[in-house]
Amino acid sequence: MRNLRMKEKLEAKKAIDVRTIGTVIAPGKFEIIEFQDDMDYCDGGEEQWIWSIGKELATGKIIASTASDLYRNPKYECLFLR
Repeated sequence: MRNLRMKEKLEAKKAIDVRTIGTVIAPGKFEIIEFQDDMDYCDGGEEQWIWSIGKELATGKIIASTASDLYRNPKYECLFLR
């Protein structure tokens, strides 16, 4: 892993790689099985930070994104914003 800060946070269990707790549903988007407050999130495979996580109001699915598009999105309750 070239992103040393990401590697450090993952090893210290201060970040979660969404690929280990979820499924890719689109480029930069993941459906994850759980959300933990006070954690950082990343896509370790692409070495990108997750910028927003939201709970889809219609389905209750938790979606993580490498963009901030789930913040102030009326279809989602924002759970995390980097």
